[in-house]
Amino acid sequence: MMQQTINQFIEYLMTQKGRSQNTCESYRHDLESCAALFMANGINRWQDVDQYAVINVIAKMKKEQRASTTINRTISSLRQLFRYLLRTHQVQNNPMDYIDHETVDLRKKPVTLSQEEIEQLLAVPDVKTVSGLRDRALLELMYGTGMLVSELINLKRSQVHFDLHILQLQESPRHQRVVPLGRKAEKWLKDYLNDTAATSSDYVFLNARGYQMTRQGVWKNFKAIVKESGLKKNVTLQTLRHTFIADLLSNGASWQAVQMLLGRETGRESYESYIHFDTQKLVEIYRRCHPRA
Repeated sequence: MMQQTINQFIEYLMTQKGRSQNTCESYRHDLESCAALFMANGINRWQDVDQYAVINVIAKMKKEQRASTTINRTISSLRQLFRYLLRTHQVQNNPMDYIDHETVDLRKKPVTLSQEEIEQLLAVPDVKTVSGLRDRALLELMYGTGMLVSELINLKRSQVHFDLHILQLQESPRHQRVVPLGRKAEKWLKDYLNDTAATSSDYVFLNARGYQMTRQGVWKNFKAIVKESGLKKNVTLQTLRHTFIADLLSNGASWQAVQMLLGRETGRESYESYIHFDTQKLVEIYRRCHPRA
């Protein structure tokens, strides 16, 4: 019952609101995690979720030392879901009316890696094997483009354009995004695709059985790579995205350009009215500002 409602909500976001696949995947992940916690406590319908059930979820996330930003994202996902349920008359009360966002410590800087640490991480996969070549290409794309795991595992061969040095992502029926390919990422991606040219799948990144990689599979491999690298920092998949952002900004890219390269929806309307980057301009900024471009 709860999963069916989530599926309907995601369908509504994509077809009626034009939200990107990446945004919808984030909503789905947050809501499915919450639903699992609710059901573990005997709550099997969204109509039975009250503010105390939500508070219990937040308390569990705090106990697990989740970041305030992660907790706030979950709160926002629940808030959007219940607004949808109220509009469609599936619930009569909104428990999120009683829930406030967490205070975010803006002084806490995200973990980023130096160029030496990036090289240390990239050197781990054994590129003489197909899986090692795949992992090297994945790492190069994560750092070289700032793409999210959900975007990478859904990347298809037909979206890769080596002749134009870009990836063309279909974020939603209404919106496409062009992602510039740096020379390093392009080299390793090309090597991996050539090595797996005989596959019947259109998905780029495949597991050992030839199926599309999952988020869990990528995370499991990444943890093993980080451990073998010997890096002492708390390195997560998000660390490569943070480093992508930090390197572009430190090399002179504007925050607006970085937002466009990331395909961010948040705040897009606030600056599109006075600044516009066409695709060629974004590619030029990327080539100038990213260390591996």
